[in-house]
Amino acid sequence: MRLLAALAALALAQPSAAQEGSFERGFELGLRYWLSSGENRFSHNAQGADPTLGNPTSILTYEDLRAHSLELHGRSDVGNGWFVKGNAGFGVIRKGSFDDEDYAAGQVKFLDSTSEVRDEILHYLTIDLGRVIWAGAGGRSTLGMFAGFQQWIERVDAYGAAFTVDTFGIAADVPGGVLAITNQVRWRSLRVGLAGRVQVGQATRIVADLALIPYSMLRNEDSHHLRTDPADLGPVPNVISTGRGNGVQLDLEVRHTVYRNTELGIGVRHWQLRSTDAEVSIGGLLLPVNELETRRTGVTASLTARW
Repeated sequence: MRLLAALAALALAQPSAAQEGSFERGFELGLRYWLSSGENRFSHNAQGADPTLGNPTSILTYEDLRAHSLELHGRSDVGNGWFVKGNAGFGVIRKGSFDDEDYAAGQVKFLDSTSEVRDEILHYLTIDLGRVIWAGAGGRSTLGMFAGFQQWIERVDAYGAAFTVDTFGIAADVPGGVLAITNQVRWRSLRVGLAGRVQVGQATRIVADLALIPYSMLRNEDSHHLRTDPADLGPVPNVISTGRGNGVQLDLEVRHTVYRNTELGIGVRHWQLRSTDAEVSIGGLLLPVNELETRRTGVTASLTARW
């Protein structure tokens, strides 16, 4: 709360650059491509309901989720140092893998299976409101503070199951063409952070956003399609986690003017959110979540027009 109060006080203070009208004003709109790899990792503790189980009881890892995304991004200066910025993107997760591990008491692994993740989707929407708090000579380099909202959703399907551990002989491999599990994770987050633009030459500049996520609402749904019997997990989605979390997001891009007011940019992006207080519903039982984390990291390329 002290951090939020400090950010608010600085943002509301009238920046000297804005008083002098020296910061660069304008509007920009562009397309960005994001090539990334991601992971969603989940574990829970069912030991309280069954002491013969381990803690964590089950670890589900969706990893190496390689995705191609295309987004629309923009920023508009709205006067007196204030600005609005955001992006909206849609992507396809082309491939990945799913690992499901189950443990008995003493962390004895009794099941371990792997599945193939195929074409699925991710999409996100971000909107921020901020204010310039510093501007360099000529106003082409600026530093601003912002607060905003983001929704980030990823959905994957995992097919088949190859068991590498089956201590009690209770499982059988599932053919690769059979849909075994669907996972959808949704984060709705509040963002606060810094937005910087640094001119490093006549035609080149660095654009960076660093956002802290102090609060995020989480909903993670696992649909075990082969366990829908009412005596087992029931209808899908049959494992649902809800709670709250926090995280960090970084966007860094170098842009170069290639024609008049058109810029070509290359950069890096890292988004990471993690639950801090969540529970999972499994077969009517509410169990504590040990870990639920979503990460995505990659490189970006953009084409941006400025007015």
